[in-house]
Amino acid sequence: MTETPSSSARDQVLATIRRSLGVTGQEAPRRFAVADRLKTHPSGVLPARATSKSPAERIRLFVEMAEASAATVATVSSTAGAPAAIAAFLRAHNLAPEIRRGADPRLAELPWSETTLTVTEGRSFGDDAAGISAALGGVAETGTLILTSGADNPTTLNFLPDNHIVLLDAADVAATYEDIWGVVRERYGAGVMPRTVNWITGPSRSADIEQILLMGAHGPRRLHIVLIDPAHAADDAKLNAEPVPAGSTPAEPRVGDTLAIDPQAPESGAPTPPADGPEPATLKRVPEPKRTPAEEDAELDEALDESFPASDPPSQTQP
Repeated sequence: MTETPSSSARDQVLATIRRSLGVTGQEAPRRFAVADRLKTHPSGVLPARATSKSPAERIRLFVEMAEASAATVATVSSTAGAPAAIAAFLRAHNLAPEIRRGADPRLAELPWSETTLTVTEGRSFGDDAAGISAALGGVAETGTLILTSGADNPTTLNFLPDNHIVLLDAADVAATYEDIWGVVRERYGAGVMPRTVNWITGPSRSADIEQILLMGAHGPRRLHIVLIDPAHAADDAKLNAEPVPAGSTPAEPRVGDTLAIDPQAPESGAPTPPADGPEPATLKRVPEPKRTPAEEDAELDEALDESFPASDPPSQTQP
């Protein structure tokens, strides 16, 4: 059998690593350690703020973390209410009543006929305004959705439409990432994995250019989760008051006002005359202190930062 250039390069890289480690790759203890790890699937660190929750609190934590990542969540009591919730989302954003889905039975069995939605099936080629997927599960720890690739839920629906809607059963919300990997192994069998496992937390965003937050930079601008929660656990659960470690919860996006700054507005520092009658004689205007060019530039930069809302599409926020 003739070696291909790629396999030859791979062998060279591995041989170089073995030489640097002083091993051959045939040592029994090393091979046993690798085989044991692949067989037992040891877990990593499990955060207590997720594992210590009851099922109802876990669902509530998932919703809070998803919304903190700029996703929106609609809770319905059964799958029968999902099409109406999807139609409401499309109307709220002035979108056409059209949506594309995969062949997942959970999506095919929804009562689409009770709405005016036009539903098409198959992968997306980038010309769909909205797509819907059915999630394998969710992670309460971070508000993350887990979607596996295949004809049931094509990966293109996760990234190409500008609006991504995901159907999630509350019973499939796990505490941690490790729990979901266990579900994947159980679903597909030992040693078998789907071609792609996508972990999605909030809509696509980027702040690479001048640290201006742009939604939909590399994928959907909106992520909407339709949570099937018969017990309404997300509404009824009360999380225990506890401090959250710094950096573990995404900060809410700071959205500025797109209106121009009024130099005569009260917040600008200039006093406003009374609505009726002349200005009282006792009211004296105090001239603003003269500012340096550097201070004026800093104020202008701040005003420009405030004028770019995080919810605007890139075409409206970039020159």
